[in-house]
Amino acid sequence: MFDIKIRLINMLGLLTIIVLIGLVLDYRNIIKRPMRIGMGLAMLGITAGIFLTLSAVLPENHVFGRVFSNKETTQKVVALTFDDGPYPPYTGQVLDVLKEYHVPATFFVVGQNVEKYPELVKRISVEGHQLGNHTYHHVDLLKVDRKVIAEEIDNTNKAIVAATGISPHLMRPPHGFRDPAVMEMMAERNLKVVEWSVMSRDWTNPGVDVIVERTVNKVKNGSIVLLHDGDGITSQASRMQSVEATRRIIQILSAQGYRFVTVDEILDKTEDVKG
Repeated sequence: MFDIKIRLINMLGLLTIIVLIGLVLDYRNIIKRPMRIGMGLAMLGITAGIFLTLSAVLPENHVFGRVFSNKETTQKVVALTFDDGPYPPYTGQVLDVLKEYHVPATFFVVGQNVEKYPELVKRISVEGHQLGNHTYHHVDLLKVDRKVIAEEIDNTNKAIVAATGISPHLMRPPHGFRDPAVMEMMAERNLKVVEWSVMSRDWTNPGVDVIVERTVNKVKNGSIVLLHDGDGITSQASRMQSVEATRRIIQILSAQGYRFVTVDEILDKTEDVKG
């Protein structure tokens, strides 16, 4: 785990300089004996850059700090999570499906959308679902400074509290992207960073059958499933496929003996395999 308080872009910038220096040394035949030190330095820089980038984007990676993407458990439990809402009419339709099957879920909401549709957010809470922070403008937190990160998180928390009276303790960075600074600021606010273990890629609208297959084929005990009831702050794309896929995912996994729970229940109330 990295304790240094530095941005990923700065790390990659430094590594780029190292790679260029190594290539120049190699090109000019400097320090080539007994081995090509310059080329070795360049390859080391490239490898380190790839490692750091993957550490920032892979949902199960803990290099920059603790994230939660699933829970090893003997229990057949799964958590459905929905990103980017609230977004009418689709958030309401997802809630209707969840209510029909008595399934709790976790919604990572965008602050700007919360302020537009507070009644939908209140309904999410009233009907027993969990709410999490997904930033205010759905921005890539790797591309903004610390001040903006703080505003994105804090303003969303305020919007959720205003709509529901409840302060969230879960956070999902847009696209799952994070670096040491992002993780540090989440820790300062006592926010758990939640990623996923099953990605349906439903936002591409590949068809209901594809979304369902991608999801149910990868679910195992303790999985956290990523779905979308919203479309960031643009709110233009249809989420009808996600609504229908949600219904079928619930039907199929229920028939397989799975029980649906919130993220909190996945993380805190399940029996660990390792005790």
